[in-house]
Amino acid sequence: MRSAPWRPAVFIFAIACLGAGRTACGAPEPFPIVRQAGVDWIAMRAAAARFGLKQESTVKGRQVEWSGDGLRFRLQPGSREVAVNGLRLFLGQPVMNRGGEPYLSLADFDRRLLARMRPGLCRIPTPRVHVVAIDPGHGGKDHGAENRRLGLMEKTFTLAVSLQLKSLLDAAGFSVILTRDTDVDVPKATRAEIANLSGADVFVSVHFNSLEPDTRTTGVEVLTFPLQGQRPDASWSTGADDSEARASPVNRFDPWSAALAGALHRNLLQTLRSGDRGEKTEHLAVLRPLNCPGALVEPAFISNDEEARRLSTRAFQERIAAAIASGILDYAASVPVPNPPPQAPSTTPASPATAPL
Repeated sequence: MRSAPWRPAVFIFAIACLGAGRTACGAPEPFPIVRQAGVDWIAMRAAAARFGLKQESTVKGRQVEWSGDGLRFRLQPGSREVAVNGLRLFLGQPVMNRGGEPYLSLADFDRRLLARMRPGLCRIPTPRVHVVAIDPGHGGKDHGAENRRLGLMEKTFTLAVSLQLKSLLDAAGFSVILTRDTDVDVPKATRAEIANLSGADVFVSVHFNSLEPDTRTTGVEVLTFPLQGQRPDASWSTGADDSEARASPVNRFDPWSAALAGALHRNLLQTLRSGDRGEKTEHLAVLRPLNCPGALVEPAFISNDEEARRLSTRAFQERIAAAIASGILDYAASVPVPNPPPQAPSTTPASPATAPL
């Protein structure tokens, strides 16, 4: 655990908003938009040059990196994976190679990247961050992922970590809502409804990963809802295009969900010192109906025996809870709110005991 898990760090980079007219982030268009195959694209080189980012390297003529003003951004034409200050992020569209130059889709740039780079540019309603909804995944008859070798169930740890997380956020001055605080099965849509009825300003669903029968994989993964019209990550490997033309309620907050995911991702990796499986998207029923930004975290793999054993300890649960809390605080500090977010306590409060099955 970091010695100062509550220290907020505003994740702002020197890139301004591009787009046709006014985009979700509200800045005028300084560069042309290229439309190809029904997608709007912007040239990364032009954007980087305009805002003081210098191209650092090209590996084998394909992998390109820019840096400047605290930002390091790496991409590769033809790939959906980019790195922002070392964090893996999977875009909704592969980077396009046009005339030997990389182009980003405008939607990815505007609704996945800019809020985590320059929050003050976004002109969609600014979400204040006072009410936090925490969703302990699974429960009751829904055990979630299981490690039968060790007799462990995901639902046990999602509740244990969420109860500890609530204690930390309560002490920081937030109003915290739990979608469940006992071992009960709450329907996914009902979880979002609980958050909406409570006036939640942000929603974080806590889960733990599994790739059974693969027992070797470890690492941190963060999920958000796909952008309207974009394919979720899994569909790129299956080949089935299950993009949705109609926007879901949570899509109104795409830039802020991306900023939240980035803050959670960064803090989980820094605290847990684990592998980075990236920020991805999925049509998650628990996120779809939200009236606020939302993300789902998978801090560890219950299918990996070593991580599962660590997950069974109070110390590791507390580290996960502290990392998520730090991510929420960093997010609250980064968005332009009319009132300052709650102040963090000088010391980490005591956390409740591990929840029973």
